Amino acid sequence: MLNITQSASPHAFAVALFPEPAAPQPLLRAEESPADSPPPTTPTPPRKADLAAQLADKENLKSLGQTLNQLATKLGNDASPQAVLAALASTPMDIHSASSYAEQAGASVTLETFIETFLELPLPSSHFHLSGLARAVINKSMEHPLGDLGGALSWPVPLNADEQQRLRAITLNHEHALGDKPLVMQTKGGVLEFLRYQQPLGAQPQDDPAKTLEALISTPQAQLMGQDLQQRMQGIANDSSVTDYLLAGIALQLDPESITAPHRNQIAGFDLASDKHWGKPLSAVVDGLAQWLSDKGKTSPEMAKVGAHLLLASRAPAFLIKDIPASVTYGSPAWVNLAVAAATIEARTPGKLPNMTFAQVMLEAESASLADPLVTETAQREALIDWGVVHGVLGKKDDHLYTADDLNTLVTTFNARKAEMAVAAEALEKDIPSRKEMARAVCKERFPGLEALFEEKLIHVSRAERNVHGHITGYRTVEVGPHSLLDIAMMDLPGPDLVFTSKDKRIPVEKLIANPRFGVPEAFESEFKSVIEEKKQGTETYIKHMISQLTGEHLKNFEFGKITFYQEHSKTLGLELYGTTANPIGEELLVKIERDGVETEYRINFNEGRIDEVPTGTAKLRSHRVANRVYEIKEFKPAGAEALKEQAQTPPDGSPTDAFASPRVGLIAKAFVEHINLDNNAIKQQARGQTTADNNQDRAEVVQEFLLDLVPFRSAIQNFRAGNIGEGIFDLGLDLFGFVTAGAATAGKIAKIAGTAASRVAKGLKAARAIGMATFSTLNPLGGLGDLAVGGARQAGKGIQFLANNGAKAINTVRGATGSYDVLKAVSKEHGTALLGTYKSGNSSFDTVAVLKNDQWYHYNPANNKVYGSPIKHFTPIGAPLLVRPGQGTHDAAFRAILDRAQASVADYQRGLTQGAVHSIPGYSPHLDAENLKQIALQRHLTPEQMGTLTREIKDRKIFEAQYISKVLYNDVHAPGVRVTPVSQVDYLAHVDLTSRGECAALSNLMALAIMTGKEDLLMQNLYRAARNPTDSIAAEFIDELENFQRVVGQRSSFHMGKPFKQESYQNIIDDLTNSTTSKTLRIATKDHGMIAGIKVEAGKTEWFFYEPNSGMVKFTTLKSMQEGMEKALNSGGIAQTLNSYSVNRVRHYEVSEFSAGDMSTVNSVYKGLLDATL
Repeated sequence: MLNITQSASPHAFAVALFPEPAAPQPLLRAEESPADSPPPTTPTPPRKADLAAQLADKENLKSLGQTLNQLATKLGNDASPQAVLAALASTPMDIHSASSYAEQAGASVTLETFIETFLELPLPSSHFHLSGLARAVINKSMEHPLGDLGGALSWPVPLNADEQQRLRAITLNHEHALGDKPLVMQTKGGVLEFLRYQQPLGAQPQDDPAKTLEALISTPQAQLMGQDLQQRMQGIANDSSVTDYLLAGIALQLDPESITAPHRNQIAGFDLASDKHWGKPLSAVVDGLAQWLSDKGKTSPEMAKVGAHLLLASRAPAFLIKDIPASVTYGSPAWVNLAVAAATIEARTPGKLPNMTFAQVMLEAESASLADPLVTETAQREALIDWGVVHGVLGKKDDHLYTADDLNTLVTTFNARKAEMAVAAEALEKDIPSRKEMARAVCKERFPGLEALFEEKLIHVSRAERNVHGHITGYRTVEVGPHSLLDIAMMDLPGPDLVFTSKDKRIPVEKLIANPRFGVPEAFESEFKSVIEEKKQGTETYIKHMISQLTGEHLKNFEFGKITFYQEHSKTLGLELYGTTANPIGEELLVKIERDGVETEYRINFNEGRIDEVPTGTAKLRSHRVANRVYEIKEFKPAGAEALKEQAQTPPDGSPTDAFASPRVGLIAKAFVEHINLDNNAIKQQARGQTTADNNQDRAEVVQEFLLDLVPFRSAIQNFRAGNIGEGIFDLGLDLFGFVTAGAATAGKIAKIAGTAASRVAKGLKAARAIGMATFSTLNPLGGLGDLAVGGARQAGKGIQFLANNGAKAINTVRGATGSYDVLKAVSKEHGTALLGTYKSGNSSFDTVAVLKNDQWYHYNPANNKVYGSPIKHFTPIGAPLLVRPGQGTHDAAFRAILDRAQASVADYQRGLTQGAVHSIPGYSPHLDAENLKQIALQRHLTPEQMGTLTREIKDRKIFEAQYISKVLYNDVHAPGVRVTPVSQVDYLAHVDLTSRGECAALSNLMALAIMTGKEDLLMQNLYRAARNPTDSIAAEFIDELENFQRVVGQRSSFHMGKPFKQESYQNIIDDLTNSTTSKTLRIATKDHGMIAGIKVEAGKTEWFFYEPNSGMVKFTTLKSMQEGMEKALNSGGIAQTLNSYSVNRVRHYEVSEFSAGDMSTVNSVYKGLLDATL
């Protein structure tokens, strides 16, 4: 089922294509009710669910999207709903024979049937909705059913290092099901060749490793192997677990290095960021990895590309994007934008990138960057670091070693460079002003409706001649005509006494005489000068960019060598003695460089964007003649050339330098600008255009088209404009620096589709041109040991921050937008008890959602509604402060002492409490729970201000935990006849005393007496009011008395107040309450927690209750609701899983004693004011 999301926005017809936890139910038509729907005459055949069917379903989505786009184009923007619906009902669509619903659908169905029946979506009824649905299903079609092909290594909580080592060993020792073939470790070429050998594949496209891999892992032998791996790893089964373990096993056989030495730029020992790849097309990196895998014997030559695809898909999928332009090379600024876009898209939709084109990636870049700021920052930091290393802005070292100053310098440098390139690209694409077009624009404004006359030569111009008395004595022709209106505007003849005449009455001569000035020549001169200067600067920037993209010895030659320039001249010999004609200088600049005694020669070709080495002898003084044409190579001596005649000193350590910013490279770029001579008068004459007067005075210079083509920016831009990297409705191009651009019309479409996410694009043509351009601000250093692989997670990208982010996402998903935890309740119903909690990985704790199955906890992924992996060894549900353990006081004395010292500095502590930024506290991470946050205070020397900030965060976490655990109780017991009051000691203590270890013993006994005397509602009310105003004198007294009471009854024995207690099973407790005919209250204790349950019979009315101090009070009005609710609370529900109960023969037991009012006499009068307090 595809889940439609609609909002009030007119552009909000979007498809949220994600699996739903609940079983999909078909949607009803608006005009139908369930009663109207006829029962099916034949049962619907079960849908296939194997990989082949899932892939075929994706092909159907792609086909649907393409057909809908064609339909939208055919119907047009103004198509009526009737026309759209009629087209959907009559347009057929082929169904892939392997798809999951092929048996039901047959070979073909209409678009209407496919959308309603198989996608269970409402029909689009407008052009915009057609296009929106097309985009949505095409987007969904690009997501691979197996995600990023990482399998168990790409789970939200991936296999840890020990599990990876174990899985790899099991994989290598795997044998054929019949046991008569070599083991994997005995097979030359590893797992891939083992599977290919065991189950030879049919003809597969050699250039499509993805399809080869899909066919390989779908074979029976591969599935048997995956099942064996899962079972031996004790992994819980789900519909993808077999393939998950298989893919992980293949990857670990190919790349064991990642287990013990993970690095984000290294795969199977192959360095993606090697200087050998700098400036190279991304395909070269992919080919290099495949060759490496083959050369190292990790797989066979035939399977090398398959192995490379598998590893890159989960580790560096940006390299697998389709149709990446050749100008987007590794380490270029355009690569930075692509890398950031790819990382943010991949984080949101793993496995999508290899099915996307470069244009599609860049179109999605901005919206993807807004999805998760932490992911975006990580992607930006990594991409910029790689760029900085390539271009010598940073030295190469591990990411966590870069300081804040390093990263600030990096961001500043990159942003300045990107801005310079953007200005250059705009300047180089800007049209040279045309005096004629400027005149036309003014005439349109002055004389609207006369456009047809603008070039008609119908006007004569003369000037009145006056005598000494000022009288007109005659008229003198100023310029021989006739002239057109454009001529008049272009000449802009000076006054006074100009007279315009015309025999054509349509010419507005009176207006011309009244206002003869147009201001065109002055505006043209100013704009022409400005544009030419901009183009000079733009050309200089582009040459610096071209040089900076060189690598190795070639780059060093330009940076440090002795440089001599040469130009290609030619002339044509005429028949007459003086008939020799000089031809334009060749557009390419030849460069001879000598470094360390070695000469190398190059050709700089602006139009092709290339600097190529040329044969020795190309760049030297020489000449030759072909017929009447003489060719000469002459030395070119631009300004500053002498400074390049001497070799510069290379860095002693040989590390890369920032060539773009090099003064010598700047001089070379200036030399090229001088070489192309943008001040050539022929350019200006062409821009000026010719008026009648120019022709009459014979001032016009004939400027041939070929001459203008020698101006580099002109033909270069035309070449780039001829390309089209967009698809469908988008007309996208690349500028000279490899950045994706779009015209105003396309940018408008993108803004309309993306809404506010693309608001930047709608701010005029200049802003609209850049598509997918990453915006960099401050980057935070990783600090410490960086995003280390926790527990040996196989790559740096799946370390601490990865696990923390995934935990937070999972909890936010099950919590829901309103904090209802309805998803958590649904998960519990479908899979088993589901709770929030933490698990240990290495020395750190992380949030997670876990499901209890067979008395073991497993991770749960809310994104696909799957329970996965091996049992969690150290899962702790979000729970409670505890009973006082032997040897412990009622408070955390160490934390209390630190907090008291901080609070003594009142102003600093309060500033931190109200204004402090928690992310600035050393050791802080958003995934830490309240107890781990306390450890920061205990282990680090924090200032009073930092302690104020940390205290605020601990309090917020405690309040969140209280709300959550109360909701767990509600989900456990909610039923007809049940009332739950969410009163939590966790919330109370978060407000009154963060150092308390808990007051459950006091609260349980006090609540028992309150229920007996009918004051339980007052007590709960007082707890709430004291927490909200703890400094009130009466509230403070209440707080102190409750704390004193806890000191008296807080130990295990004193909790029962001297009464005998014994261990009872949860069922015995329920039976006791079931069979009791009189009021009774039971104290119930775990190893570290206290609570009560009971029955109250009064005035012929029976009511049962359960009070758990962490989560709240429950009142049951029916026996059945009590029995079911108490079973959940004490045994099978979420609350029970937070309780550290006793176990006898694997059955939950509790220490139980019966409460009576007389028990309170054993504690003197310490409690008496608590029940009667009025807050």
